[in-house]
Amino acid sequence: MEFKNLTELQDFLHQNLLTKAKAMEVTNQTLPAFNQSVSKGIIQPFFQQGEGKGPGNVRLYLKQDIEAYAAHLKTKKLHTAKKTGN
Repeated sequence: MEFKNLTELQDFLHQNLLTKAKAMEVTNQTLPAFNQSVSKGIIQPFFQQGEGKGPGNVRLYLKQDIEAYAAHLKTKKLHTAKKTGN
């Protein structure tokens, strides 16, 4: 994919990348649950800059990946609810 200018690139980034906080909101996960999904490799950052933990480490997630995972979680919850009768 090529961008004609920085504005096009910026638009793409705004439309297609999510911060951790936004990704957690989309998946409806708590911080520990989201971190576990990342550490298990279920969710992978699209972009990562920095090393280790903390504010010096930037991770951005591809929106379509997060939305697909959110749909998977929703299906899993519905299936579990049907099994338990809730």
